[in-house]
Formats: sequence, C-alpha cells, structure tokens
Amino acid sequence: MYARRVAVRTPLRCLTTLPPAGRSLVFSRAGAVEPGVEIKDLAQIRAGLDARYDHRYRQPSRQWIQQNIPSAAAPLYRLLDDAPAALSRREKDHIVSSLSAAVYDKASHTFYMRTPALQAAPLAAGDLVLLRSSPSQLSMCVEVPTDASDPRFTFATIDGSLQFASRSMVLLRIPSFYTRPAPHLIQPETASPGAARIGTVKNSPDRTFVLPILARRLRTSYIPFEVTKAAWDQMPAVTRKLELLHRFLQRSSGPWQVSIFTLCALVSHFDLAKARTLPTEHYLDALFSKVGFKDSIHSLGGRHLHPQPPTRVDAACFVATFWALLQQQEYNLWGKIHTHSALLTPISVTVLPLQSQHLYYEKTLQALKKDNYRSLDEFAHLVNTHDYQPIPTRFPEIVQLLQDYAAGNFHNNGAIVTVTSKIFRRLAGYQDEDVTSDLCHDLLKKLIPQTIPNPLLLNKDLALATSSERTCLEQKVFDLSTPNHIDDAQLRKDFGNLNVYCIDSDTAHEIDDGISIEHRGGNLYTLHVHIADPASLFQKITDDAARDDVLDIALERAFTTYLPDIVQPMLPTTFCRAADMGNDGVKTKTMSFSVNVEYKKSGVRVLDHTFDVKLGLVSRFPKVTYSKVDQILSDPSNSTREKKELQQLYKIAKGLRQKRVREQNAIIFGEGFNKGLVKLNSDNDGELTCVSFEDQTETSSTILVSEMMILANTLTGRFFKTNGIPGIYRSYKELTLKDTALQAYSSIREKTKLGEFPTIRDINKTSSLLNSSFYTGIPTRHEMIGAPEYLTVTSPLRRFADMVNHFQLHRYLRNLPACFTQEEVDGLAWHIQSRDVILRTASRASATYWTLKYLKEEQKKDPLQTYNVMVTSVPQMGTVRCVFPTLNAARGILKLNPKKAASVAIGDEISGCKITRLHCLDGIMELEMP
Repeated sequence: MYARRVAVRTPLRCLTTLPPAGRSLVFSRAGAVEPGVEIKDLAQIRAGLDARYDHRYRQPSRQWIQQNIPSAAAPLYRLLDDAPAALSRREKDHIVSSLSAAVYDKASHTFYMRTPALQAAPLAAGDLVLLRSSPSQLSMCVEVPTDASDPRFTFATIDGSLQFASRSMVLLRIPSFYTRPAPHLIQPETASPGAARIGTVKNSPDRTFVLPILARRLRTSYIPFEVTKAAWDQMPAVTRKLELLHRFLQRSSGPWQVSIFTLCALVSHFDLAKARTLPTEHYLDALFSKVGFKDSIHSLGGRHLHPQPPTRVDAACFVATFWALLQQQEYNLWGKIHTHSALLTPISVTVLPLQSQHLYYEKTLQALKKDNYRSLDEFAHLVNTHDYQPIPTRFPEIVQLLQDYAAGNFHNNGAIVTVTSKIFRRLAGYQDEDVTSDLCHDLLKKLIPQTIPNPLLLNKDLALATSSERTCLEQKVFDLSTPNHIDDAQLRKDFGNLNVYCIDSDTAHEIDDGISIEHRGGNLYTLHVHIADPASLFQKITDDAARDDVLDIALERAFTTYLPDIVQPMLPTTFCRAADMGNDGVKTKTMSFSVNVEYKKSGVRVLDHTFDVKLGLVSRFPKVTYSKVDQILSDPSNSTREKKELQQLYKIAKGLRQKRVREQNAIIFGEGFNKGLVKLNSDNDGELTCVSFEDQTETSSTILVSEMMILANTLTGRFFKTNGIPGIYRSYKELTLKDTALQAYSSIREKTKLGEFPTIRDINKTSSLLNSSFYTGIPTRHEMIGAPEYLTVTSPLRRFADMVNHFQLHRYLRNLPACFTQEEVDGLAWHIQSRDVILRTASRASATYWTLKYLKEEQKKDPLQTYNVMVTSVPQMGTVRCVFPTLNAARGILKLNPKKAASVAIGDEISGCKITRLHCLDGIMELEMP
C-alpha cells in the first residue's frame, strides 16, 4: 500500500498564447522564478500544523497558567481541548467562582461597579474600558506601560484583538471585578522557524505580542462580553427613562451638573410601569428621595443637590446610561459629560433646561427648514450684500445658534452641524471653509461688532454670572449680601504684635494666608500659618438649621474662577473684604495652625505632637509681596527684624522641602510645567485682547510660601484622620508602571533627591507617565507631594473644599457635632471634583485659544515662519503629538517626514516646523515636519 503524498507549493506558469492546432498542450515550470517545491506526507503536514499550533496557541496558554494559577494548572490544561467557539461550563464556573458578592450577583447574573474603587487605584490590568477606537464594546486593560519610549497601555477587545493606546483614549473605566490580579495577560511572541508571526505589532514588525487563548477565555472576554451585551439589552429602557427623568431634573432657570452615578441609580430604581400608574409627582418625589436628593432641584444654589453617590451601581446600567446620554446630547437634553483624567470615567453630566435648549432648538431647526430653507437664503443675501444691521433683529435664532456653536455648547449634535454647514455654504467667501467654532465667531464679529473677544466665556458649563437666568440671580444675591459678624473674641487667641507675612502678588484678588515665626531659643522655633476665616461669617458654624443662600451659591461655584480674561470670586466681594488679611493694624479673624520645629544645618525636624489649631486674631501685617520678599532676602545690608524672620522662614522651608523629598519621596517639578502662561493686556479700546506670555518662576519667596502651606495641609490631614473628623482630602495615586517606564519615572524622583529639577525634555518624556490628583472624603496619600494625608485648609476664600474643612474645625474647636457627616462630605467631594474638572478644562481651553490666536496673528505677519516643537507621543499613522517648549498651551499634531519618521522619539525637539492648520476655539493646531 502506497503512502499518500502531497506536493506543497506547485504553481504553474500561465500561458499567454494558445498552442498550434493538432499539437498537445505541455505545461512547463517557471524555473528560478518559482519557490522551491517540497513533497510531504500528509502525516508530515499534520505534524507541522500541530507544531505551529502548539507554538502559537497552546504554549502561550501553558505558560500563562504556570505564571498565574500554578495550583490549578493540571485541570485547566484540559480547557485547551474545549471548543474555542464558546465558553465551557468549567470556564464559566472558574470565572464566577473568583468574584465576590460585592461585584457579582449570581442569582440575577448582574455585575456591579464599585465607585470607591475608582479612587482606590489608577488604571490597571483587569479594568474594563470603553475606548475611542471601539466605543460600542468594552475592552479590558491587559498591560500597563512597560517602555519609557512608548508609554501606552495595552487593551484586549472581546474577540482577543490587542490595541495599544494612551489613557486619553479611554472614554469610560470600570475597575476590575477580580480580587486577584493576573499580571501576565499578554506575552511577547517568540519567533519560530518556518512560522510567520500572528501577534499584534507594537512599533516594529519584529516586536509582536499575543494574548494566550486561555487568558482570553478565562479572563479578558467573558465579563466584558456579558456586561456589553447586558448594556445593549438595557439601552431602549434606559433611553426612555432618561428622557422622562430629564423633564424633572432640568431647571428652567439654567444648566446644572448631576452626578452620573446618582443618575445611574435613578435609572436603576426607575420603574416605568409604576411611573405610568402612580401620580407622577408622588412617584418621583419618592424616587429622588431614594437616591439622596433632600430638597427641590429648583432651589437657589445647590446645597442639597449633591448627595453621596451610590457605592455600587449595575455596571451594564452605567455603560448603557453613558451611551444613552451621548445619543440624547443630539437633542439638547444633556450637555457635556465631564470625565476626570485620574479616575478616567464620567463623573457628572450637565442637565440642560428643556425650554431654552431642547424645545428652543427643536423649534428653530423646524423654522429654518421651512420652505426649503428660505430663511437661510434671506440671511445669506443680507450677509453677502454686507447689510448686517437688520440681521440681529430679523434672525435672532441664527445669531444665537452661531454664539452657542462658537462657545462649544453643542455636543454630538448632527442636526445643528448640518444646518450650520448649510448657512456657510450660502455665504460668499465661506463655501470652501471647514465649519468650525472659529468660523462662527468670525461671522459673529461681522454681524455684531461688539461680540465678546473670547466666546468660550459663554460656555454654559462655566456658569459665569451672566450665562443664565439662575447665575444672574445668584450674582444679584451676592451683590446685595452682607456678612454676619459673630462676636467670638473670647474663643480666639490674640497673636498681638507677632509679624504676619501675607506674601502674594501685587494683583492678588484675595489674600487668605499669612505666616509667622517665633524663636523659642536654641534650635527650636514655632511656625504659625494663619488662614482667613470666612466660615466665621456664617451662622452654620454653630447652628445646624441655619440656611444661607450665599453659602449654597458658593458651593455651587465651588472655586473662584480664574481665566486669562475674567475672575469670578467664589464668595461675594463683601465677604472677601470682611475676611481678607493684610490690613495692617486691623484685628483680623483667622484659623491658625501652629507647630514646633527644630532647625539645624543638617535638616528640619517637625515635632508633630505639638501641632495645634486655634481660632486666632492677628493685626500686624508688614507690607510684602513675592518680589519684595525676594529683594529682602537677597539684600546683605538689610538687618531688620523682617529680614531675620523671613530668612529663618526660608531656611526652614528649604529644610521642609528636602525632608519631603528624602523621606516621603515627593517629586518637585519646578518651572517646567509653567512656561508661556497667557497674560492679557488692554488694547486701545480698553478690552483685554493683547496677548503676552510670562513664565512662572520659582524663587525664594515662592518656596517659602508653598512649603508652609503644604506643611499646614499635611498636618491638618493627619489631625482630621486622628480625631475622626470627616473632611475633604486631596489625593494623588501614581500610575502602575513596569520595566523602563518605571525606571524613567523613578529617575525623576532620584533627580529630585539630588536637588536637580527635571528639564522640559524630561517632563515631556514622562508626562504620559504622570497622573492627576483628585478630591476625596477618604484620608489617602498624596504621593506627588509626599503626604500620608493631605487636607487643604489654606484657601477658604477660593476653594469650597477648604471652606468645608474650616466649618468642621469650627465645630470641633467648639465641642459641637460635626457640621457635615461623612456621607455629606463624600457627596460634596464629588460635586467639588466635578466643578474642578469643568474649571480646569475651561482654563486650558481659554489659554489654548489665546495662544493659538497669537500664533495665527504671527502667521499672518510671516506665512513662512517656522517653529521648534517637542514630541510628546509615539508615532502613529505618520503623526505625533507635540508641544511648543516655551508655550505650554500650544499643543498640536505634527505630520512627520516619512524619511525621518523612524528616528523620532518622545522628548525630541524638532526645528523648522510649519503650521498648516489652526482652529483657535477648537484648540486644533496641525504642523508639518521639514
């Protein structure tokens, strides 16, 4: 019996002509053109296939089992023989058996997301995410950055495909459901002779990675698939519930933000059947009460609108709620979804007024479409003939649409984009332009010459005093309010003639901190950090039932708004003046924090047990500013009392910084993050439109002030934790890194310990390895500052978190119950976090707008002008992200020269780059490499 033999690779040469009649057709081989032919037995072919399969699939799975579950290795090996098309019962049992009841309910097959886990740890392997590249299904993070030159995370989709992406690509994060991590989910693919690579390429064809089959089946696919499927199943009901909830959450007087976790809880508890049968008002009152709303959402301010979010939510419902919000943004029901850059998940959404947004634009779009867009033709005729004067009165809806578009008030709104495009396609000189916020603003300036220079100030999320009926009313309350002056001198320590140095800039809007020092003899000193006491202007420090509209509005604002062109205080001007420090000879109420320190040339020792907090009175304020203090410290001929005290304070401050760096692993970045800060000056018409830039430099005076404030916040954090006082902390969690990525981050810390500040190049090389801080009601470490607990108390005139902590201290010092419970503090922290995200985003957007506007003007003067940029990302699709080294707000996309692209790396500075596209309001800048 003959063995079956198979010829492998036997291609034939194609004939281009037919053979002559009567002659036979003979096929001949193409000789050297063809690859070699090898004749193999079927058994040999089968053996080769088995070997390749074993190398590519079985071997990585065996290695993964040995690395992660060695005790269960033997029975799990059998899973390799199960059908790969679907999970076997054994696999499902293995997965769910490792989940706790807190995250998985077996009876209802429901996976729960624990909201505190978002703050407990940053993005790590095992977390589920929605990525911008695949927003319709959950993926799993399977590896953290391992390479300093490529600081991307690795994600696995449900089908096992791998994607490499930065944290900025994450739309939504759900912390891992697993209690035990699996650190070896992906593996570098090893080459095999005669077998092509099947792994996912990372940067170069010879660097590929694979996700073992069992890792996918036992870890990365099942839960993402189940949650994604459940989310899509819930979408129709969630969409309907959100439409109904919006009717009752919206405030006709203006937009406001609601926690997405609270909104998700409302959706989960909402019973559509009961809502149809029960009286609507009674049903919704009970529903709102169930999630913690204690007051009418239509009341002024927002003291009771920020309950503690639920500690866990249905993960599928959370994802479905996010998707439904994105859909309903098109109908102007919901505004922007606010995502925190450390938590990497949506934390709040803006609730838009029904009448002035949804119904207004629904009616506007219908009117504009009438008679085949006849009104647009009439509008275009006036614009094209330069007859602008009648336009605001004849077409107010179009003017309003252009204003909202320029201000960034539309999100995912295809109908608005379509009609705006139709407007510009009718206008001479605009037909070939991209429809952008800049284009809308440019047209508005022609129609209404007095249009504000920065339309971003009209953004509804910013909530400036003139942005809505509600914020206008709130400002009127502020303008008419006067503070209460509570006589509590008998409870306060008078610091008498002690010098209190309130060191700030000449243009400071509020002065809320001062520093004193007392020499106790030898090496012993007492430091006093005196902080303004605006909390003492409110009855709430002693009366639980006291209700104050000013306090409610201050909470709603949460911070003083600082933008290049406007400052909106958190508190009324009358309150700021009443609490302000720095008026020499005037007894001023303070919250004073004191501690003894021993200072020697070898270092500073803080005597923690001497830390004390008192209600104080201070009155001696030597007139000082940052520049004045620097001048005093550098003047060798100055021998005044002020020079002696400031010099000692500075020496102690330097010692405190060294102590933080050496003992608490703090990292100091110095001036690298503060290059090219926008400064606006008045033009000939008195408007702030002239752009200049200044670097924020670190001097002796800035070190002195910052270290004393850090000391006060750190010691107060410990004081709150030790005494069980609920408070709002600031926390920073370092990213989980590996290999050279970890080494690069650690090198910054080591340089800091040696007294070297990172260069701009160092900072840009590692910027993707840095996290962001966040507010929390839980005492947790601030790893960047080097504080076991960090609770801010030093800026109560500018930050409501500090005000909350001052209220708590007032009650503690008066032996009264805490002003806010832990549950209330947690709710306030989430709202403050939301406002922090909004204001930081607005600040960056405004700085970018003015910076790019400046560059645009420079381009007009010299179209051939080129710039130096620094690379901040790995190359992808022939482009990299970049930044101007001397202008922090000038960030863009650089198109690489194909001949030089292979040599481009993060941190490289590339000269001679030309700007090819600028959209200032949208923050878009594109450049081209020479």
